[in-house]
Amino acid sequence: MKVLYAIQSTGNGHLIRAKEIIPFLKRRFDFDVMLSGPKTNLDLGYPIKYHQRGLTFYFNKSGSINWVKTIFKNNLFQFIKDVLSLPVKDYDLVITDFEPISAWACKFRGVLSFGLSNQITLWQKESPKPKKLFSSSLKYLKYFAPTELEYGLHYQKFNDRIFLPIIRAKLRSLKVTNGGGIVVYLPAYDLKRITKVLSLFPNVKWTIFSKEINEPKTQGSLRFFPINEDHFSKKLAKSDGIITSAGFTTTSEALFLGKTLLVIPMRGQIEQSFNAQVLKKMGVTVVKELSIKKSKIIEHWLENPNVIKVNFENDLNYLVDQIALDYIKIKHKKVLDYKLAQ
Repeated sequence: MKVLYAIQSTGNGHLIRAKEIIPFLKRRFDFDVMLSGPKTNLDLGYPIKYHQRGLTFYFNKSGSINWVKTIFKNNLFQFIKDVLSLPVKDYDLVITDFEPISAWACKFRGVLSFGLSNQITLWQKESPKPKKLFSSSLKYLKYFAPTELEYGLHYQKFNDRIFLPIIRAKLRSLKVTNGGGIVVYLPAYDLKRITKVLSLFPNVKWTIFSKEINEPKTQGSLRFFPINEDHFSKKLAKSDGIITSAGFTTTSEALFLGKTLLVIPMRGQIEQSFNAQVLKKMGVTVVKELSIKKSKIIEHWLENPNVIKVNFENDLNYLVDQIALDYIKIKHKKVLDYKLAQ
């Protein structure tokens, strides 16, 4: 059985998840890996056979999607060319983590494809929805990377097609302590705004990770660091809490480590609006934007930390077994249907 595992490389969340999944796929399948999106320095521990440009969202400095830049910077002609040229017929099954090229290539060529991502949870009937439903955006997302069978990932199991977050093995092995101050990771905000707001709390020890930083530096109670996966994890494990966007991976890791959490969902980012709604129901503090006028909410959160108790068991072994079992069931049914039609 030959499998293509296709991963969206926009944002580290998909890649971090893939790095954990790959060892389990190795035990069961002969497979190749495909990426689409920006190039990455993250080592997946497995060779990458294909890397396409794919589709990417672009954000402005205030934390929302820049739709003009997103539309004009994505090359739709190249996307169509990649869909038509990707050799999905060489594979028995394509597993896609919200990767659109492989999903649409399978749809056009009749190749079996399974979807595995946290985005899939958004259109499940049982999952909590934000008051503003974003119905048109949700419809777009549903067809961004369409597949025959779907496996969702989320903070809670709303139905039997949803699995718990995939937590890195390295993170599970870290020693968790407190006293390290507050970690901040807000990739959609520039350092000028972050510094302006956090400087209102000079008695707090802030650890800020940003793509704008190349070398560590200190400014009063603010310490700035370049983005580094291992360094970030260690700081998070020693922290008193974290302020971050409503991205799935970082929020899941913070909950797993038992850290108080304040989330600021990216404006116009439907997935983060849904994540924020679920987190809010769980008791997490949610703020609409990072600004001085929201500083009272941040102050209240700092003075009244709320740790949400979760139990994110490692579902990976069961998840990959389920993928293999579903493949056999679908293939068996198709063979049976074909024979009955003769």
